[in-house]
Amino acid sequence: MTRQSVSVRELARRTHYDPAYISRALRDLQRPSEALLRALADALDLSDDDDRVAYAARHPGRIDAAGVEALAASLAAQRRADDVVGPEPLIGAAEAQQEALANMLRETTGKHRDALGAVASQASQFAGWLHIERNNYPRANALLNEAIDLADEIDDGALAAQAHNLKGNIARQRQQWGAVHRNFVAAYTSESALRQKVVNGAQAASALAALNRKGEAEHLLSEVEALRDKAADRPPPSTAYWLTEEWMSLPIGHVHLWLGRHRDAAEHLRTGLDSLPPEHRYALWTRDAREALEEAEAG
Repeated sequence: MTRQSVSVRELARRTHYDPAYISRALRDLQRPSEALLRALADALDLSDDDDRVAYAARHPGRIDAAGVEALAASLAAQRRADDVVGPEPLIGAAEAQQEALANMLRETTGKHRDALGAVASQASQFAGWLHIERNNYPRANALLNEAIDLADEIDDGALAAQAHNLKGNIARQRQQWGAVHRNFVAAYTSESALRQKVVNGAQAASALAALNRKGEAEHLLSEVEALRDKAADRPPPSTAYWLTEEWMSLPIGHVHLWLGRHRDAAEHLRTGLDSLPPEHRYALWTRDAREALEEAEAG
């Protein structure tokens, strides 16, 4: 099926589980049972993705533009599923898909190899992201390093920037602010798409503020806010479908919070969170923003 955002009510209808139970599980308020995780995976047709990748892996010489597009669509569907169900139902399939694509790339030549390399890099990033959600940082870093190597192989700065962004997020969760700054500066300078530059530049500015280099943080924040105005009329890329104009307020809100401007921080963070579809507002990847908003409002 073609998967879009799926509401909790629709998941309840497909799985025959109580919507309140599903909602609590997705918001980390109750540990989901293995049976629920399997039911959610079936409801989202994740097994179709495994079949598509397995066939392509068995026939690497037959890869064409349509095949690459199908593999990219499979990966995009898993990303959207993660927004709804979290990492647990997806991580096994994501690891298998990442390994299959890496093996496939080694046996593929011809004009479609770079396009396949881009999908393989994204698959490594996605598997790395799922491990970040599970706090398995060593495995996540290994997968993200593979993603950067693949991006460098096909000379794709945008993909390398995305992987550096995720490595920066790992460092941020560990409060390793020097590593946060280093990775987000690498992402900021590698990226050409303005919306991603806004996010990466804001994250680098937050790290500067955390390192008490507040003058540099203020300068970079001004640069980022000017970029945001330019980026407003640019559509988000397909690999970052969530990157709306309002969502760009979230990382800018974090900078204001680190600089001690609580009212500005709360305004930006609230704008970003309110822009998300209701079923995404409590996804695991919004937790930092929700906690930052609470801190800003308390301040």
